[in-house]
Amino acid sequence: MTSRHQRLIFCVPLILVLFNLYTSLGFCQQAKNKTHQKDSPPPIEITSDRMRSENGGQKIIFSGNVAITQGGMAITSDIIEVYSTSNKKQTNEIVAIGNVEISRGNKKAKGDRAVYLKHLQKIILTGNPTAIAWEGDDIIEGREMIFLMQKDRFVVNERVHAKLFPKKKQPE
Repeated sequence: MTSRHQRLIFCVPLILVLFNLYTSLGFCQQAKNKTHQKDSPPPIEITSDRMRSENGGQKIIFSGNVAITQGGMAITSDIIEVYSTSNKKQTNEIVAIGNVEISRGNKKAKGDRAVYLKHLQKIILTGNPTAIAWEGDDIIEGREMIFLMQKDRFVVNERVHAKLFPKKKQPE
């Protein structure tokens, strides 16, 4: 009886200590604020058939039916590579490869490859033979298109072809 009683006296405090340690490490931590801050950019959401990580997580490759959204912009392609800073806290660059389609509001573009440079807030879309962008019925083609995100404009290089339709007059 003494041996059983001694084990019980030893086990109960041990269980209480372990329980207190467990709760102090997990349950007692404050929950992170999951609400989105107004001044921070919206999150980047990516879906794909597969994903793999390289360089210790600095390069993440998504492949197969890849779709990426952030705010009002969406990009789809065969492969998307996401490059992060060395501390992995920020995204530096996103590269979309193969059957790239970009949409933002009523503006759309297609090409073979797109590179999003976060620090410059621009997307460089290239195509072979051409990259195509359109807004409504208007179409612009060229081998390289540079979308300036903050200025809501773009530049087309290398053999530009545009088809612009007159705007319909609105009834007065």
